[in-house]
This record gives sequence, structure tokens and C-alpha cells, in this order.
Amino acid sequence: MRANDYNMGYCRRGRILGFIYLAGLLFLARASVSFGAYDDVRGFRVAADLLNQGGYLEALAAYQEIVTHSESYENRAKGLFFIGTIYSLYLDQYDEALQQYGVLMRDYSRSSFAADALFNTGMVFYEKGAYEQAYKSFKRYLEQYPTGKHSQSAEVWAESAKAEIGAEKPKAPKPLPGLAIDDTTLRVLIRDGASRVTFHTAGLITISDPFSGRIVYTDHGSFTLTARAGRLLINGEGLKLAQCIVETKEGLLAVDGRRYRGSFRVLAKNDGKIQVINNVDLEAYLYGVVPKEMSPGWAGDALKAQAVSSRTYALYVKGKSTDKPYDLVATTTSQVYGGYDAETPASTRAVDATRGEVMTYNGRLVIAYFHANSGGFTESAKNVWGADLPYLRGIRDPYSDNIPGGTWELSLSYQAIQDRLNQYGLNVGAISWVRPVDISPSGRSLRIEVVSTRGRTVLKSNDFRLKMGAMELKSTLFRLHESPDGLRIRGKGFGHGVGMSQWGAYRMAQAGHDYRDILRHYYKDIQIASFTSSR
Repeated sequence: MRANDYNMGYCRRGRILGFIYLAGLLFLARASVSFGAYDDVRGFRVAADLLNQGGYLEALAAYQEIVTHSESYENRAKGLFFIGTIYSLYLDQYDEALQQYGVLMRDYSRSSFAADALFNTGMVFYEKGAYEQAYKSFKRYLEQYPTGKHSQSAEVWAESAKAEIGAEKPKAPKPLPGLAIDDTTLRVLIRDGASRVTFHTAGLITISDPFSGRIVYTDHGSFTLTARAGRLLINGEGLKLAQCIVETKEGLLAVDGRRYRGSFRVLAKNDGKIQVINNVDLEAYLYGVVPKEMSPGWAGDALKAQAVSSRTYALYVKGKSTDKPYDLVATTTSQVYGGYDAETPASTRAVDATRGEVMTYNGRLVIAYFHANSGGFTESAKNVWGADLPYLRGIRDPYSDNIPGGTWELSLSYQAIQDRLNQYGLNVGAISWVRPVDISPSGRSLRIEVVSTRGRTVLKSNDFRLKMGAMELKSTLFRLHESPDGLRIRGKGFGHGVGMSQWGAYRMAQAGHDYRDILRHYYKDIQIASFTSSR
């Protein structure tokens, strides 16, 4: 999915780079890790899951946690490599990627990832149009690692960069009034790790081979799919397929009793479990998202703002998921998606009224993060996850002040804090105190220091919040007060605080602001554009 060479996602050449980067990521995901006091294995698994599910900023923070806390030299280098690759491949922040690769090559020159960082440095320079620097990086790679795993590729790219030296560099994209998107079909993971899945419809169901298109089964009513040794079974009988397409042209299909639009790709896993991916058009997907993310009884312009935010986020992640089996998951990791049975007339009207509208910054889609309630101040993405995105800056948000349930309290014993941190492999001893380190302009704690018998541990506040339980420690807009055996925490708001406050959007709509005003309030310097689809 892309608009033209520099509107959305990568250009054709960039998609080649993306494939190379992704191949490296998949290779590294299988690489061994060392064990220390910090649970490196768990850390990498959590970070990889976030990355695969489109949580790019959250994955960035997870890899940074590994770099900060791992006792393994090699794993800290690996974490830095992933951080650099997220910046370049998923966030299009090439200068930040170069900085991370530079730190890796300087501070971890003896690691196996130093060579990968040097090769990717050349790739990033090439993508930037800095061909002379790209050429020098590839030549340096060949000199230092003549038998390295990228040596043949480095020779090819060095010659290509040499031929481009002196060519005009690509200019920054200008904001465009419209975007052209190749494909608006989304692949949404709705079941993962199920032992069985039942499909039902009143009409005719067909099952086909996704590669040949050959129909292998037809029937009316319902059937159950299971898996054995990486192959699918229908009602206990083998299909001789590792994956299949399930669809009907007569009405809707229900999966385990919940109805969805579109068709389904079902995959058998080697452990006997099943994945189900709903292939659904973008607007139909939004019909099932908006009423799950925002109360359909809220003001129409708030629902419209949610529709544009959700549409923009979905397309951004789709554009970065070309080489993955799915684009989004149906949970809060991406956006909550309830399918046809979640749809309501009010939320559907909001989707239809904004059909094709997205937010862009300098002609590119934005990562449209949102949260329940800012508590009166939104937060900058840089302070939460480390990525400086100009349209995700903290602002004063009076519309989110004094809402029902907007303030909260939580008591945590030091033993509970210790247990929850150790559950994540941080190896914290008996706690002496917990205190904030630095306060952002929004009033949120930037970092939390935990001092215990095993030393000092410093966490980003949102990481601390997630480890304590995001439903209990509802935001990072809080104050800590000592109690006899731990902490009493008083706070405001709900969520990470980045992007649009949903309660604030509701209050703005009630005050007479339309959805465009709402979006421009929460996302700085964005443009609202309409796209056209070729499908």
C-alpha cells in the first residue's frame, strides 16, 4: 500500500530496503540470547510481540528497557540494533536510526551486531539519498567484514550508490490534498492460539486453497476447524492444507458465534493451534472498531474524530506490514474490533460521514495514538516511548478536566511492587523507597526510581505503570505518597496520555467543535486529507 513515491510508506526502492530490514529482524528473532538477572528472553519476546502487532512506539520502549537492564553485552547490542531498525523501517526517522547504529558500533564494536549496524547504516544513507555516505559505509563494511553475511549485498549496493553519486536527492514530500492507496483490505487477527474454531452461516460456505484458489469443501450451516501437526482438519477430517480461505457470498459468517464481514484466512500451527485472520475492507473494519473504542451514545463529532483517528492508524500499520501474515490484532494492542455484531447506527454514520479521510503530516500518514482521558494535559510521545514525533506533542487539555471518574487513588505495598517488578525479570530486592525522577511539562513523572537491597532500578514511568497494572495505575499523571508499608498514589486521567483524549473529544463535541477542530487540537500541525482507492 502506497500512494506515490514519497507520499505514504516507502517508495519502490524503500520497499526493497524494508524487505532486507525485515529479513534481518526475522533472523535476529531466532538468534540465541544470554541470561542474566534481567529476563532477556521475556524482554525480547514482549518487544517482538509488540512490534509484530503494530505497537511500534511500545516496542521501541521495550527494546530500550533491554538495553538499560540487560547484563548481557551481546543482548544490549541486539536491543540497540532493533531500536535503530524500528526508527528506520517503521517510523521513517532516518537520522535517529543512524544515531542508534552509531552508538552500537562505537560502544559494542565487539558484538556480532556491529556488522549488521554498519550494513544498515549504508542502507539508511541510501534511502535518504546520501549516496556518497552510503557508498563509504558499504565499502567500510567490505573492508571490515569481507566474509560477512551481507558482503555480496554490500558489493551490489556499493556499486548502485556509486552510480547515484551526484544525482538529485529526493525532496521532502509536500502535503497533498489527496492520497491514492493501492489496497484498503485489512488483515485482522481475530483468533490466535485457538484449539478449535467453529464457522456458521445460513448460506453456502466454501473453503479454498489460498495459493491455487481450488475449492476443497462446500457446505451449508456450520463446521469446526482444528489442527494437527501443522495441517487443518474439518470436523475431524484432514484437509491436507496448512491454511485455507473460508468465505460465503450469502450473508455473514460467524466465528465462534460472532459475526464478521469479509472472508477469513485460517492457519494451522505446528503446536496444534489455529490462527484466524479476517480479511475485511477498511470502512467495514471501522464499523466494528469505532463503537468498541468510543461509546456510540456520544456526540457525533466525537465519533467522527474517532473514525478518522482509527482509519489513519489502521492504514499506517497496514503500510508497514507487507511482509507479515496480518496487519492488526482485534485487541487493545492495535484497536478493539468487534466485527458486525458490535456495529451501531450512530458509529456507522460517523464512519460513513468521514469516509476516506485520514490525517497526514508532511504528506505522510501519522501514527494516530489515542487514549481514554488525558487528565487535563496530553503527553509527548518522546516522554513516554522515546520517539520524538512532531504531531504527538503534549498540550494543555482543559476539555479533559473534571470528568466523571477522572481522579483515582491506589495503594501498593512495597512487597507488591517488588513482586510485580520481579515478575518482569528485573530482580529487585526488598524495597526501601520509590520516587519520581523528573517531571514533564504536563506534570507527569518521566521516570520512577526504585531503591532496594539489590541496588537502584530506574524505569520510564509508563513502563512502571504497565508493570504495576494499567487498569489499576491508570496513568502517569500521579503523585506518590509514602504509607507505612508502601505507597499511596493519587492520579488523574486514564491511559498513556499521547494523542487524542477520547473524553476530551466528547467534551469538545458537546461544546460545538466539529471533528476537524478536535483532531487539530490533539494532533499538532496535521492535515486532514481524503484518499482514493484503486480497489
